[in-house]
Amino acid sequence: MRKLLLPLFSWALSTRMLHRILALPESVGYVTGLLRRFGATIGENTRVYTPLTLVNAGRDFTNLILGNNVYLGHGAVLDLKERIVVEDNVTISMGATMATHFHMGEIPLKARFPSKSGPIRIRGNVYLGSNVVVLSGVEIGGGSVIGAGAVVIADLPSGVVAGGVPARILKKIE
Repeated sequence: MRKLLLPLFSWALSTRMLHRILALPESVGYVTGLLRRFGATIGENTRVYTPLTLVNAGRDFTNLILGNNVYLGHGAVLDLKERIVVEDNVTISMGATMATHFHMGEIPLKARFPSKSGPIRIRGNVYLGSNVVVLSGVEIGGGSVIGAGAVVIADLPSGVVAGGVPARILKKIE
């Protein structure tokens, strides 16, 4: 039964229209409760807003770990092929994407760009601006700020402000 409900649940989270049609609650407790029911680890005072798109989850959401006091904004896309760990006191603004794997598909370019995957970790006390993209294998150090629209392709140390495409350190936070 759980296997049959998982795709339906994923779709339900990704569309606000369904919430309106079926008069489903959009409350934080409803969403975090459903995520927990399907295996995600969600800390206290964590707020997850819809629409939320979860892809490559496999049989459950055990690859999603959100610490205490995490804010996950509207329109986030989380690729759960590998583990995503978000530690305590993190804000992830609307439209953020976390892609834990890269796969070119079955085209000739695949020989030059092999598939890769890796977990994503966001340390505590971090702010990710709107539409930030975090790619596979990246760790963002604690106390950092990532500007809107940045694409994080490599690890960032603690206590920095970063932005751009690809993201680069703009300054250190004192």
